[in-house]
Amino acid sequence: MNIQEVASDFFIAIFSQDVEFGVQLKLNLKNKNYQVDLFSNHEDLYDRFEKNPFHIVILDVATLIIPVHEFFAKILSISNETRLLVVSPAQNMNSFAKYNEYNLCGVFAHEDENKASYILNACDLLVEILYRVYQNEHLYDLYETAQKQYEETQLTLQNERSSPKVRPYQLRISEYKSCASKEELLDTFYKQTDQQSWVYLKYIATIETFISVSQHEAPDSWVEGLSFKVPGQDKEFLSQIFQGQLPAAFENYLLGKFNVSQIKFIPLIIKNQIEGLMISPQDITPEAAEDFSLMGLVYTNLMYESQPKYMDVEDQLTGFYNQLFYKRILDKEVDRSKRTMSPLSLLKVNIDKFIEIETTLGRATTDEIIKKIADIIKQTSRLPDHLCRTTESEFALVLVNCDRKGAVIRAERLREALNKENYSMMGIRVSVSQGISEYPTLVSTADDLNTSAEQAMKFIAAKGGDKICLSKASPQHQPDFLVTE
Repeated sequence: MNIQEVASDFFIAIFSQDVEFGVQLKLNLKNKNYQVDLFSNHEDLYDRFEKNPFHIVILDVATLIIPVHEFFAKILSISNETRLLVVSPAQNMNSFAKYNEYNLCGVFAHEDENKASYILNACDLLVEILYRVYQNEHLYDLYETAQKQYEETQLTLQNERSSPKVRPYQLRISEYKSCASKEELLDTFYKQTDQQSWVYLKYIATIETFISVSQHEAPDSWVEGLSFKVPGQDKEFLSQIFQGQLPAAFENYLLGKFNVSQIKFIPLIIKNQIEGLMISPQDITPEAAEDFSLMGLVYTNLMYESQPKYMDVEDQLTGFYNQLFYKRILDKEVDRSKRTMSPLSLLKVNIDKFIEIETTLGRATTDEIIKKIADIIKQTSRLPDHLCRTTESEFALVLVNCDRKGAVIRAERLREALNKENYSMMGIRVSVSQGISEYPTLVSTADDLNTSAEQAMKFIAAKGGDKICLSKASPQHQPDFLVTE
């Protein structure tokens, strides 16, 4: 996102008696459109803060005449959303490790000539985080409003269903509203229009591809391997679909795949974005189109309902699942592997010499490196894989239906892609250490899968990194089932 577009909505306070440093930092921040005030007396800061709290306070501890913890406590008693950045003599920086509970987000050495630049980058990062938090809060308000409307509609329908006469329209929408998932919604739509052949194509925006995910009364040959990538040079492709016209290349592909003379479709559009296409070789009746519209309304509600859940499980820097959700994914996928008797591999990835890189280049540059590595992980991953960021410098890739040999191939592909990447940042070379484990051949539980992959990763990191290590099964291990190799 472009920070300057939202910077004017954020207020920053600088508390310092170093006039040269304070004035220069204030000027730099104002050049980025931030609202900035400079203070040299903490009572003046308190008075101003109580009238209109700042989003970020930059504290030069040499200016304080009261204990640091008292200053922090006073600020947070007025607004616990304020983020704090500290400028301190280098010899005192370690003493601030105990202040993390005070919303302390960064400590910078007073002697560092580049401290103003580092603080500016830190402010940009904090503002981006705060902006996304406020966005999510707004989205949650929208969700609560939609949920309230849904509950009111549900109550109305229940009252109408108890009356002597119930219109078919009311019955149909009531059945859709009883669905707990998108899959159930599609199944209900198929039942409502059971005389029609359907194939539902989900649009995956990140890879610009339509993929078959569901079907009704359609031969397996129609959906086997059915996927269509939007031509990169065709800028009007999605616009044509919005206008009710199937692009010629897409239509020809489907006609050949289905071996039929015509293709009809209805787009599912959510928040002005194409979610998917319901296609059929038959003419679509007005009743079927109406049912699809009803289904789409409830589908949208489910989308709103799921949004607040994802807010708590997403790593904001990379878009991957975070540590809180990682264990849930791992437990679920191990259970699925037991039921389907298919292998599950875990690939742990850690950035080599991470602390050295962060110390040398600073937080903002380190975040750019993390985002670039995350992008490469996405590019070398499959759609079913679960991508997680489990610590500041560590990623976990849950590889569904993938044995340990396949995981080694995936890890080597990732290592080669990272080595080819150009990190033109002070001539630094970035590499990763990777540890692999597999259920059921090597371990029996989700916890053991995580532990063994992590141990393999740490072992190879201690050997110098930029390598892959495959975990070994204990002598007592008995696999739950055998994996065909």
